[in-house]
Amino acid sequence: MKFFAVLLLLTLSLALDAFEGYNKWVGVFAKECGFRKQEIVTALQYKALLQKIKPWDQKGYFVSDLKYGDGKWVAVVSQGDAVFSEKIISDGRWVDFREKMRELWKQGVWLVDLEYGMGRWVGVFSDDLRYKAQYYSANSEIDRLDYLIDEGWSRHYKLTEIAFGENRWVLIFAKGTKYRNQRYERADSWSDAYEIIEEQWSKGKDLIEIEYALGKWVMVFAMHTGYLNQRYMSRNTLEAFVSRAKALREKGYFITDLANGW
Repeated sequence: MKFFAVLLLLTLSLALDAFEGYNKWVGVFAKECGFRKQEIVTALQYKALLQKIKPWDQKGYFVSDLKYGDGKWVAVVSQGDAVFSEKIISDGRWVDFREKMRELWKQGVWLVDLEYGMGRWVGVFSDDLRYKAQYYSANSEIDRLDYLIDEGWSRHYKLTEIAFGENRWVLIFAKGTKYRNQRYERADSWSDAYEIIEEQWSKGKDLIEIEYALGKWVMVFAMHTGYLNQRYMSRNTLEAFVSRAKALREKGYFITDLANGW
């Protein structure tokens, strides 16, 4: 019996090592997250993605999440109570994108999601979010994120978004969110990341943001999200991920965040 137990552990270890070596799409799902309908739209080029999004816009859907990974652009389009309008802007340089972002903030149009891919920053904005203010911090050193996040929390802001591009980590903070008791974590591997996720879930905290870059998984957790029965799912190909996401959607689970990494 002991021999078979050791053999099982070895097999699982080898399987996990192999799993770590592949690119993977990771989705965070939840019930009671404000969405009633959801679809996944994919394209190889950003402009092609925008064209594919248009028909969904006309049907009352909005882009709730954007991700670039493994040579593909992915948009999660949703319908529900969370966000009703959207404005998508992009630019090739962060210094130019941030100026557009600041102008929208002055108008009370807040950032919903931020992504970088193929030399382009893309932001999804909406004036339906009940935020009071937003600001950003950026740094090229991941070890500085702890300080920047603590600084944001000390100013009574909540961390809502993390993105990486042009060799910089960008943090987006907001006032007026419903989040409470936030926690920031990072991991060197997916196996370490999902152990952290399971630990935080056991403490009653939901995963609201997950991002991968330069061999690191970074995660943000919070309480008072309104989510019910949160879970994650990962697949090594986008096709397999989309298929599984459809099955989960039929059970009432909707994507609240999307990541791509190794």
